[in-house]
Amino acid sequence: MALAGLSIAPSLLAQSGPHPFEGRNWFWLNGSSRVPMDRWKFLFERLSTAGFTGVLYNASDQFYEEMAPVFKSFGMTLHAWRWTLNRSYYGKDHPDWYAVNRNGDSVLDEPPYVGYYRWMCPSNDSVRQMLADDYAKLTSISGLSGVHLDYVRYCDVSLAPGLQPKYGLVQDHEMPEYDYCYCKNCRGKFANLHGYDPLERPDPAGDSTWHQFRLDQVVDLVHGIVEAVHSKGSLISGAVFPTPDMSRRMVRQDWSRFNLDAYMPMLYHQYYLEDTHWISKSIAEARQEVSAETPIFAGMMVGKRSNAQLLKDTHDRVVEAGGNGISVFTGWGLSDEMLSLFR
Repeated sequence: MALAGLSIAPSLLAQSGPHPFEGRNWFWLNGSSRVPMDRWKFLFERLSTAGFTGVLYNASDQFYEEMAPVFKSFGMTLHAWRWTLNRSYYGKDHPDWYAVNRNGDSVLDEPPYVGYYRWMCPSNDSVRQMLADDYAKLTSISGLSGVHLDYVRYCDVSLAPGLQPKYGLVQDHEMPEYDYCYCKNCRGKFANLHGYDPLERPDPAGDSTWHQFRLDQVVDLVHGIVEAVHSKGSLISGAVFPTPDMSRRMVRQDWSRFNLDAYMPMLYHQYYLEDTHWISKSIAEARQEVSAETPIFAGMMVGKRSNAQLLKDTHDRVVEAGGNGISVFTGWGLSDEMLSLFR
């Protein structure tokens, strides 16, 4: 599994012409059939004419099938956005699939931070196979051009500085209740490789070998998904944490090794108590580990009150730093003023 997914589907990415992700700005989108069709069409018209033509959509399989022709009519490329390891709905039948913290608590019994944080263990072979099959199945839906991974990591070892006060936390060290995963499968797999149980060490969080093992588990899981999706002739991207270095420390996500077709790091500067210049700096840092041929789009959180000129200036700085554009959370948040500047 360690080398799975290293070859990108040649029919898609080795062909002559522009990269399939190029020439678009992207946006994440939620919605359902309860939204009237005329409102959808109004939104798509506004976004597509301003150059936001890449859609990362979180919906049911049936809704993808129903909406794909509508997106296509506006010149949009539709990718299925689906959460990866943070899924609660297998817990009843497969409690052994779920992560356990250093205190021995399963996320099914003690979800960290918020109630919907129910993380599956990335080292579990059944979890890996189920996820690879799940994303591969999505590619058969007519009108979908790719799939998009999210929550493809461990639980946050530490929250962004701007979020810690919300939970009454000062996370200046790795706290055991947020340190995952110590399930029997993880510890046994590690012991077979390295000859000891990480819990035998006085400071498991400080053990570099144990840290690297967990980075590798997520990388191997992603390679299996990439291989399954590419075998179907489809594309795959992911929403990842801000920079490879921050991601390795904060969520044990070594995303520069994922071998995805494109990356959308979530550069929500507000959470990190930074200004928007930090966004382009983070793109430049990520580009040091990701080849120039692989697109990176700066994920930005916007709302109706966001500064339109600042959004455009940030986009331009991102491109100067080696990025390929932006991805906005969410499409509903783009105001007329923002779109007029892009148009």
